[in-house]
Amino acid sequence: MKDKDSQFAQENGYVSFMNNTRWRSLAEILSSQKEFEPMVRLKYLRDTEPMPGFSFLDWEWIKHGNPACIEWMDIDPIKRERQGKLIPDKETDLRKYIKASLNKAKIKYSIEDRKFRVWGYAKIQPDFV
Repeated sequence: MKDKDSQFAQENGYVSFMNNTRWRSLAEILSSQKEFEPMVRLKYLRDTEPMPGFSFLDWEWIKHGNPACIEWMDIDPIKRERQGKLIPDKETDLRKYIKASLNKAKIKYSIEDRKFRVWGYAKIQPDFV
């Protein structure tokens, strides 16, 4: 028996690119080193708009919950750390780490607005890297 999200996706013409095992693998890799933990933005399958802005994610929910409701996840490759009012934020480029993590987990992704996008579902074929 299919869960409600998978049924919704099928009924609305979405193609699945991830499963719970792959989502959990992604969560394990991206949360394994706190100094490299990226900020993300999610678009849920039933929502018309993605979440506003980027934030840290409760990776435990991905590991132990039901991530089948995720249409896509944008991963911001730049880690920003506030230094103070008069000093610009410290920026650390995580592109190499994220790319290596996605490749290690054999997860297909695209680049959207200079962010890594992991597709749970799509109605059209994404331009995977």
